[in-house]
Amino acid sequence: MQSLAPSDHRSVQPSIKGATPKRSPSLSLVLPAWNEAEVIGQAIAEAESALSDLADRYEIIVVDDGSTDQTSALVREAARLNPAIRLIRHDDNLGYGAALRNGFAAATCDLVAFTDADCQFDLTELDRLVFLSQQYDIVCGYRIDRKDSRLRCFYSRVYNGIVRCLLGTEVRDVDCALKLFHREVVQDLTISTSGFLVNSELLTEAKKQGHSVVEVGVSHRPRAAGNSTVSAAHIPKVLAGLVRYWWNTIQFPSVATAGVVSGPFSIVHGLLLVVAALFLFTNLGYPLIDRDETRYAEIPREMLVSGNWVLPQLNFQPYYDKPPLLYWLCAISYRVFGVSEWSARLVPALAAFGTLLATMWFGNRNFGSRIGLFATGVLMLSVGFVFTSRYLLIDGVLTLLTTLSLFSVYEAIKPAVGKRTLHLGWWLAAATFCGLAFLTKGPLALVLLLPPLIVFSWLTESYVAPTIRHYLMLLGVVAGITAPWLVAVSMQAPSFLVEFFYRHNVARFAGEFHARPIWFFIPVLLLAGHPWTFLTIPYAGFLTSRTRSVSQSRPPVLGFMMLWSGWCFVFFSIAKCKLPTYLLPAAPALSLMVGHYLVYVTKRSATHPREWFARFWSARTATATTCLAGVGFSAFIALTGANVSIANYVWILIWTSLLVGSLLMIADRHQVKYAWGSSSALALLLAVMVMHQIVPAYSRRQTIFAAASPSLAKIPLNAELPIATLSHEFSEVPFYLQRSDVRHFDGNNATALGEFIAENEHALIIMEKHVLIGQLRERLPDGTRIQLIDERGPARLLQVTASPSRLARQNVTHLQ
Repeated sequence: MQSLAPSDHRSVQPSIKGATPKRSPSLSLVLPAWNEAEVIGQAIAEAESALSDLADRYEIIVVDDGSTDQTSALVREAARLNPAIRLIRHDDNLGYGAALRNGFAAATCDLVAFTDADCQFDLTELDRLVFLSQQYDIVCGYRIDRKDSRLRCFYSRVYNGIVRCLLGTEVRDVDCALKLFHREVVQDLTISTSGFLVNSELLTEAKKQGHSVVEVGVSHRPRAAGNSTVSAAHIPKVLAGLVRYWWNTIQFPSVATAGVVSGPFSIVHGLLLVVAALFLFTNLGYPLIDRDETRYAEIPREMLVSGNWVLPQLNFQPYYDKPPLLYWLCAISYRVFGVSEWSARLVPALAAFGTLLATMWFGNRNFGSRIGLFATGVLMLSVGFVFTSRYLLIDGVLTLLTTLSLFSVYEAIKPAVGKRTLHLGWWLAAATFCGLAFLTKGPLALVLLLPPLIVFSWLTESYVAPTIRHYLMLLGVVAGITAPWLVAVSMQAPSFLVEFFYRHNVARFAGEFHARPIWFFIPVLLLAGHPWTFLTIPYAGFLTSRTRSVSQSRPPVLGFMMLWSGWCFVFFSIAKCKLPTYLLPAAPALSLMVGHYLVYVTKRSATHPREWFARFWSARTATATTCLAGVGFSAFIALTGANVSIANYVWILIWTSLLVGSLLMIADRHQVKYAWGSSSALALLLAVMVMHQIVPAYSRRQTIFAAASPSLAKIPLNAELPIATLSHEFSEVPFYLQRSDVRHFDGNNATALGEFIAENEHALIIMEKHVLIGQLRERLPDGTRIQLIDERGPARLLQVTASPSRLARQNVTHLQ
């Protein structure tokens, strides 16, 4: 049989009418019918007349799909008069697809055609289809002048466009009910659907098997009698069936799971984890960076000082922003290792290492050991993950717990060998991790888990769909984990729950904090995903390709990763409140997708332009960009730093040499198999330079009270010196001074600040640089003296002395 490539597709106009074919092929005509008593006699008569002129042997197979009228009786009477007429009777209405499937299976002639029993096609035009069947395996009619309503024609045009886009059928009128097949072709096609999707499925299966397809225009007539069974109410069901068919057959074929075996941890896996541990756990003792690190380090310190592990506090005032799990973990680290920068950053470093380990385990288990290795490397070297892995943020712990919950829920719904039941152990594990994620950052944990789970289990036919009972069980476990703390904290601070759930979830989503445009995360994702973002263009081609060999390389688990990361991106893009670190929970899924693709392109020959682009140009461009970033970082430090070390100039020399080398390598296409290896090595080198040298150096220049700060020598510190922060809380002040009496005043309460100064002879004020000293003076009592001690990072340090007259009046008041 002739195979039809997309460029070979033919559309034949009806001018072929005069070319009458030879009478040699026998012809079967399948007529599916449901309650067509009014018109079935005319349909059979027209079929008899047309087929007797076309073939010496023919048969008319009427499939009565559970009619409740006299359709079957009329067909039996016609069959009594003409033995070429056959009846297949369904006791129940099984659907259009089932009727065609049984009709095709019963056909015995060389050619098999089908049409509906409503007489909307002129069967004398079958001669066009029979003539073209001499050259093509399948001949499809398309309606030239449809006699349906304008609305139904509009629905059809939209539906055909969707089918062509999703399935690549390349026919203009996929549901035209006049098609002709060679019998051995149609009986070899799989028909799994019982509804109106059958035409799309037939043509998709034919294309996958390489059969040639041609279209020819046919006339269309109004219904002779009866009513159409198709209505607008069918649209959602048809579209849902189409999307599920596309997902399971074209996009992520279930058969792709065959042969995927859990891969073992190897020596290379172990070495990668050792490198990750050395990167994550060394050199964590540099000063905390204001504002997030100092804030999240001070809150757990205050937990230890106050003994209150229920109500998060900052400056010993309720802190409503986040639940307590990160603070608990840091407080435990302080209790074990002492209060320090290292013990604070140990928590995000452990979370990052746990995320890497979980990604490697899941990749080995569901993709194969090589993909698990590649995905872990991709995650470890991604710019966004590199930065957050050693930075004290809530998002790192949230990412670990949401990753574990999504990995666990996938294991729960994944079909086991020989059975399709939900794995309760994994389901409860997913609920537990989700509950802990709720204690980390609130209801966001459920938002990130449930939508991709619900959509994936609905789309993917071979996986288990959880029931309402299962979802209630999951919510019950989450509630059981979070409710004790929610009750305890509301007893201590009745306003906590309103502030937390409304202001820091609902209002934050609506843009009360950090409002950004909807496109904000596009450049963030491209930057955070470096160097792997250079695979974006070829990977998009890989995901959208309908080539059989490519689609069979996309397993359903890849679809789960796509829904996970895609939903994360869409949700945070819709939210008006945006910060770059919000996308971090999508990083493990994206790394598994990229790791899977890297293994795919490195295994295939480099002859295809898309694979060559991914293996060579993407890698070389990423390498050059990494080197350029290295030159830029080191040059910026050299130009802006106060005390630039010789090491920085060495870095400039190294990165400049590597940049020149990377540009020269673009001309060398012989070492393509090492392209991504060299790019990964340079990405690791850049990560080490930035996170182990540049960031620590930056933090030392910005800190106020850490041991590395030269400001300490300028400040007349003693245990009794009153200290206050203004506008910005500068949480490093109480953290490094280990003091619990540091006062904080926001920019709006000038009276309280004035009273604080009036009560103390001398005080130290730390405020942001954008607050002018003149503005501060307006908030203080007359005669107050202000002396600038130092400016450090974003802070300005001031010694404030109350006026003598004010002190004298205050002393008199005390004596009285």
